Amino acid sequence: MRNRKGDVWISAVLYMALGVIVLTIVLAAGVPMIQKMKDKNSFSQAKTVFYTVNENMKNVINEGPGSRRYMSPFEIKTGEFNVDQTNSQVIWSMKTQAKMMEPNYDFRDISTGIPEFREGDLYMFAKETNIVGEYIAYLKLDYTGIAHLNLTSPFSGPFAGTYSVTIQHTGTYEADNLPNIEIKINP
Repeated sequence: MRNRKGDVWISAVLYMALGVIVLTIVLAAGVPMIQKMKDKNSFSQAKTVFYTVNENMKNVINEGPGSRRYMSPFEIKTGEFNVDQTNSQVIWSMKTQAKMMEPNYDFRDISTGIPEFREGDLYMFAKETNIVGEYIAYLKLDYTGIAHLNLTSPFSGPFAGTYSVTIQHTGTYEADNLPNIEIKINP
């Protein structure tokens, strides 16, 4: 005659092991998918912030000397925000495993040779990293030929977190007759 207590314990252990296996499979498949969805949401939020930056920048440029716009709070939840003073560009980047865009569009940035998407004044592109399935997604506003950007901040970029940003037309112009626009980033 068999021991019934032993059969019950063996069944319990087998059910528990099966439950752990199923839970592991669900988590292994679900966590990367959730992270990709989170990254896509962060990308979308950064696009919204960049549309606001562009609108404020254009208003300041068009209104002339003394014009100023405040953006507070200016929040970069994910990724990094940077002002490229040399090329008069505002750039945001984020590492992700989500493939946000296809790499073969008609418009190409001649300096990098990387295919770019364009929505109005906003450029979007991605680069592959050395890690398979990992990308760096970028958003860029380019003011070359429109204005010269000057960054003033107690911190050095790239920036991440919550800040107060002021965009101001300084009233000074370069030799090419383009205005100097000061971007102040404060805590």
